[in-house]
Amino acid sequence: MKAVATMVAITVIVLTGLLGPAPTAAGQPGPAQAGPAQTPEAGGPLKLELTDMAPRIVTSDGPATLTVAGTVTNVGPTRVNDLVVRVQRGLPIATEGGIRDGLDGNAPTDAVQPQFQPLASSLGPGEQAPLRLTVPLQGLQEQGLALSETGVYELLVNVNGVPEGGLRARLAAMRMLLPVLSLPQGRDPARQATPRPFALLYPITERPHRVSTVPPEQTLLTDDELATSFATGGRLDGVVSALAEQAPVGSQARAATCLAVDPDLVETASQMSAGYRFLNADRTPVQGAGAEAARLWLERLRAVAQGGCVIALPYADADLVALTRGGMADQATLAIKEARTLLTELLAVRPVPDLIWPADGVLDGPTFDLTGAADGGKLVLTADAVEQGRTKRSTGVVPVAGRSPQVAVLTDPLMERAVRGPRAAPVDTGIGSAAPTSTPAGTPTALSTQDVIGVLAFRAGAADPAGEAPLVLAPPHQWTVDGTGARALLTAVDQYIGSGMLAPRNIGTVLADAPPGTARPVAYPLSAQSDEIPGDVVQRLRSAAADLVDLRSAVEPEPSIGIGPDAVFDPLRRGLMRPVSAAWRGQADLARRAAEAAFTRVSDLRATIRVVEPPSPYSLGTADAPLPLTVANGLPLAVRVRIEIASTSGLKVAPIEEQHINPFGRRQVSVNAQVTRSGQFTVDAAVRTPDGGLLGPPSRLRVLSTAYGTITVWLTASAGVLLVVLAARRILRRIRGEPGRRQLRDAKDPLPEVSTADQPTDAVPVPTPVAPLDHQPTAEPDPPAQDPPAQDREDQDKPAQDKEGQDKPAQDKEGQEPPAGVRPSPGPRRPAPTPQDRPDGSPRPAGKDPLPAAVKVPQVSLASPVHQASPIHQASSTDGPSTPEPLVGKAPAVPVAPVLRPTPTPRTNGAGRRPTPVPRERAATDPLPAAGSNRPDGPDSPSGPPRSEPPS
Repeated sequence: MKAVATMVAITVIVLTGLLGPAPTAAGQPGPAQAGPAQTPEAGGPLKLELTDMAPRIVTSDGPATLTVAGTVTNVGPTRVNDLVVRVQRGLPIATEGGIRDGLDGNAPTDAVQPQFQPLASSLGPGEQAPLRLTVPLQGLQEQGLALSETGVYELLVNVNGVPEGGLRARLAAMRMLLPVLSLPQGRDPARQATPRPFALLYPITERPHRVSTVPPEQTLLTDDELATSFATGGRLDGVVSALAEQAPVGSQARAATCLAVDPDLVETASQMSAGYRFLNADRTPVQGAGAEAARLWLERLRAVAQGGCVIALPYADADLVALTRGGMADQATLAIKEARTLLTELLAVRPVPDLIWPADGVLDGPTFDLTGAADGGKLVLTADAVEQGRTKRSTGVVPVAGRSPQVAVLTDPLMERAVRGPRAAPVDTGIGSAAPTSTPAGTPTALSTQDVIGVLAFRAGAADPAGEAPLVLAPPHQWTVDGTGARALLTAVDQYIGSGMLAPRNIGTVLADAPPGTARPVAYPLSAQSDEIPGDVVQRLRSAAADLVDLRSAVEPEPSIGIGPDAVFDPLRRGLMRPVSAAWRGQADLARRAAEAAFTRVSDLRATIRVVEPPSPYSLGTADAPLPLTVANGLPLAVRVRIEIASTSGLKVAPIEEQHINPFGRRQVSVNAQVTRSGQFTVDAAVRTPDGGLLGPPSRLRVLSTAYGTITVWLTASAGVLLVVLAARRILRRIRGEPGRRQLRDAKDPLPEVSTADQPTDAVPVPTPVAPLDHQPTAEPDPPAQDPPAQDREDQDKPAQDKEGQDKPAQDKEGQEPPAGVRPSPGPRRPAPTPQDRPDGSPRPAGKDPLPAAVKVPQVSLASPVHQASPIHQASSTDGPSTPEPLVGKAPAVPVAPVLRPTPTPRTNGAGRRPTPVPRERAATDPLPAAGSNRPDGPDSPSGPPRSEPPS
């Protein structure tokens, strides 16, 4: 049985080791344990805030107990029960590496762990409990810290509790350094033979709150936080009050302290004292109530600055490296030079000349050369920003290599780290882990300077490898310390000086006593590059700066209302430095937001110079009517601008000369415009500077034109001209185609028309001409004449036609004359009839060409003026003369043969040539003779007796 029991016990032990301990037995820490939580409910549900600790430095004449006070808040979702608290410590830190671990929260703090003391029985979500714990500095470890030697210790305030459904765990913790100069009720340590030279840079800064404005606008802030900070109990009030109380002028602490002041903050306080507005939650400007608080704060600052050391920070604490890299080196130079001028005017002090303290104490090569050219020569740099070779120094004054010789005083990076705190906030490691350890360093709380007080004691008590090199404490520019923390630091400095550990040294004196040495180049740390203001922010500001320069080019130099250009543009230009303030280092999103606001502000100011858009369209009644424009100027300065109107398809605008506009004024400008079409259309009107820069977006103007445009006038004129031409043509055609009154009287014996529908094409029957009824003279026919030459025959046989294909009046053949007493017929000459067409059957003369085929008379309408005025006769038969039947006022119903009329025989001039024919009108209804036709002339012509001239 024993063997079986042994085997079972061994199996149980093995399985227990493989599967792990039971959670109910091994996972619960005891009251004296601070182990990690083993339950999912753990993970930092409590928030610990310490508001006081005393003493801050342990000395022999100080209290024998340590007291910490604060609050504990349940920020988790579950209730926490059985809350307990204790203060524990580690061993004295003897090395710089140990100090660094302690600042990072990695130093061991379990050397002495007193018993937990009750804090609260239970805390629900959102509930808060006060914390106040007092422990002896000496004595037993179970009751207090049990201090036995001097040094710098790391303390840990540990809060434990039991979340509902979980196990006891550490739910909140806060660490800090505690310097021990001497033990309570013991002997003071011996004074150091040679105290360390010490200088303190005391930043008085704040993140930018002001929006750039132009006179006479009231000061505008982004919020009203400055009023709270300036008021009694505010952060900035506490910083200045602590300086006035703990380091008054003439004290040892004040001799070691040099104020580093941001001129933008002082200028903002000065403007706020005259009244200001701020943007509320909905971005609407409202009147601020902190003018009196700003005035009182500025007076206290002037008082503490008198008679002491003052350093002028770059305006708005601008990041000089970011400006130089972004191509705004001129802005960086102005930020350095104008800072000294402003402080001299506002505080009535003279800052340390030629001294520049860049943001975070770092510079790159180009920026280092810029500071030398900007009345520099003396720098305050962190020891990590200078290449030091094998031997690394954290203190001292060294020459720095560059284009111009400069000297840099080195600040201690370890003390800067103690002031700033960890670069990243503590992060909860997740389920099953202990709550992360926090630190008050770098926060606006009462214990924010406790770590730097401990590091300062460590540096003061340590041996100086560089000999008499001064120890310089330089907190970050954007130091968020409050009045309590500042008082504690200044008190500690005064105490260290009083104990002989430190010797006050003015920063100006430190730089003046710089020993000669090998010049070293600057080094830009990687950590500084990651925190630098982004390049796109600088480029946005660069565009805004160019817009300001362009806007200033339009300003007239006349001070119309007592405000000069510098009073308007200098605040705007300096306002471009606020988005690159060191306050935004490591916060790219906030920097971009500030840059966009600054760019928008400049754009809005440029847009105040614009063409005013009318509520209704411009109405233009004529093609060349002037276009009236109204140009407004929203600046307190007179400007000279150019007006530009984009020509469109409906409007052409002549060039406009530059216009002068008074401050806050308007001017009517009459623009010469030409309308090319009627209707309503839109044109863009813009205002530009003399250099061509666009001032704001173009204004869209609506134009209503009721005038005839060029195209309309041209079309109308063309139509009129065409109408006149057509009317004239019609009149000419009527004149040419209608016989005159005398011709109508002479044409009362028309020949009847002969139908040739059944005749061959080479023979046309010719009826015997019949004289008019009222006059029938008898005349002997002329003898036949010889045929004219071929050329003459060709000339006389050519028909003339007009453009529309209608017959033109035929000319008489050259050399023809009508017989005596007989007038020629108004109709055209007809070709001689062929023998078979003659009534008497006489043979056709030899050499004559056959007549062409008969041409049908086209049908015409009754409205034709030609047919109404010219009677047409039809032959009743071909056997002899017959009385023609006039067809007046009506067109033939069927096509009829043309009327062939005999032509009088022309007489020759004795030389075988015919005289020049007399031109005569020809009826529009007469057919043209066929080409090549001939007509016999003479007394024996078979065409019948010659026609006698009707009585006139």
